[in-house]
Amino acid sequence: MRKTLLFGPVKSRRLRRSLGIEMVPRKVCTMDCIYCEVGKTILHTSERKDYYTWDLIEKSILEAKEKEEIFDVFTFTGSGEPTLNIHFEKAVELSKKIINKPIAVLTNSTLLYIESIRKALAKVDIVLPSLDAVKEGSFRKINRALPEFKPEEIVKNLKKLREEMQGEMWLEVLIVEGINDNKEDLEALKKAIEEINPHKVQLNTVVRPAAYSIAKPVSFKKLQEIAKFWGNKVEIIVNKERLDKIIAIKQTLEKEKLEEEVINYVKRRPATLEELSQAFVLDEKAFQMLLDELLSQGKIQTTIHENKVYYIAN
Repeated sequence: MRKTLLFGPVKSRRLRRSLGIEMVPRKVCTMDCIYCEVGKTILHTSERKDYYTWDLIEKSILEAKEKEEIFDVFTFTGSGEPTLNIHFEKAVELSKKIINKPIAVLTNSTLLYIESIRKALAKVDIVLPSLDAVKEGSFRKINRALPEFKPEEIVKNLKKLREEMQGEMWLEVLIVEGINDNKEDLEALKKAIEEINPHKVQLNTVVRPAAYSIAKPVSFKKLQEIAKFWGNKVEIIVNKERLDKIIAIKQTLEKEKLEEEVINYVKRRPATLEELSQAFVLDEKAFQMLLDELLSQGKIQTTIHENKVYYIAN
C-alpha cells in the first residue's frame, strides 16, 4: 500500500519546482490521448470514486505542508485525470487552507460540467486545462475521449470556468503533425480560444515518448506560425533546440527504416524506379535521391534488362 501520493519536486518550465500529488493510479483517465507521455490508458472511465482514500490524500497534503521550503507550486497532476477522484474538491479545499504556496491543477477538461469541480478549480491559483481540438474528427483522433464527451461541451465549460475563476487559466494546446495542424483545425481552435478567453495559451507539441507512434511533433517554425495566428496571449513552451533534435532523430530513424524496407524489397525481386516509387508511395525525384545514396553506399546495385534500369540488392 502506498505511504504517500506525493512525487517530486520536479523542475517544470511552467511551474518551476513543482511538488505533485497523484489523485488516481496509473493510468485512469477519461481520455486515451495518443501523445500521452504516461502511456496508454489502462482504465478508460468517467466514474468518479475514491481511487485513493481520503485518509491517504489528507496525509499526503499534510506531508506537503511540512515540505513547503523545497517547492514553488503544489500541483494536482500525475498519471491520470485528477478530478476523477471523488475527494478532489475536498483535497483542493484543504490544500488552499494549509499550504502557503500557489496551488495548480492539470486537467484534460472533460469533467468541468460538474459544478462542484468547477467551483473547486475556481479557487486554485492556476488551472492548466488542455484543449487540443474542437473539430469532432480531430478530437477523436488525438484525444480518444469516451463517447459521452463532446468538444463543443468542453469549450462551453471552459468558458464557464474562466468566468468563475479567482486565479488564472493557462490553456495548453498540443499540436500533432497531420491531425490538428491544418487550417480548419487551427481556425476552429482560434475561435474557441477567443470564446474561452484564458489568461495564457501554452502551445506545445510531441517532445516526449508518446503512447502511440502515430503522434509526431510539428516543427518549431510551425509553432511560431500558429502562435502568430492566434495572437499575443500565446507562448510556445517547447525548447527549440530540443524540438529540432527530436525531429532530426525521428527523420533519421524513419529514413533508416525506409532504406531497410527498400533493400529488402529489391532482395526479393529486381525493381525499376517507377515500381519502387509506386510501391512506397513516394515522389520519383525524392526516391531517386534515396536510391542514389544506397548505390553510393554499395547497399544496392543496378542491372539493365530490355533497356530498363533495375535495382537489385548487393
